[in-house]
Amino acid sequence: MLVLFDIDGTLLKSRGVGLRAMQAALEELHPPRHPGDTHDVEAIDTAGRLDPLIWRELLEQRGIEATEEGHEAFRRNYGDRMHSMIEAERPVICLDGAAEAVAWVRDHPGLIAALLTGNYPETGRLKVAGAGIDPDDFAFGVWGFEADTRRGLPPIGIARAGEHLGRPLKPEEAVIVGDTPADIDCARAAGCPVIAVATGRFSTDELAPHDPDELLEDLSDLERFTSALERCLGSLDP
Repeated sequence: MLVLFDIDGTLLKSRGVGLRAMQAALEELHPPRHPGDTHDVEAIDTAGRLDPLIWRELLEQRGIEATEEGHEAFRRNYGDRMHSMIEAERPVICLDGAAEAVAWVRDHPGLIAALLTGNYPETGRLKVAGAGIDPDDFAFGVWGFEADTRRGLPPIGIARAGEHLGRPLKPEEAVIVGDTPADIDCARAAGCPVIAVATGRFSTDELAPHDPDELLEDLSDLERFTSALERCLGSLDP
């Protein structure tokens, strides 16, 4: 069985380093035409969004055409900027209980720990490592560039887990752990159970109407998290 962890707001907080690195990368590649003319990253709702879609929206703000070559240049520049910022600032903090929850899933013989995120792999891994979690604790990742919408990500994770296990995996055997309504929505669309945690921008009161299978304040209580997993997946025996 599979546990797919979101990154931002679920496992860690990065004090805006992603958005700042994204803005710096864009302004290097597309310098402002006039003083004060910048990419307004703060005006974009990034919760649960895929990084390539955020990039496209930022280009639209400036009337710049999105191309594959431009996307590749942005990814390289964005990754370099984030690496430098994380090295210099150490802005990433691991949320309470997140490392322990990941380690518990990683070490459980009947479970696969994986990532499901809107990040690119190079920047997502930087954030995870910055939080003190080994990115290689996860069997694989499902990344924001791999689908057109977040709803397209869970089926990729389910297929990869099936390859890992050597047998097809049913959607109900894959639980998504996330902190936004978008995490709940993509789980529902794929037929997966979902554990929502109120460690990001959304409170339990804001997440509850989206009807997650389990709703936790945070991951600080490992026993509560593992009990929620068991209710979502049934027996956790191998």
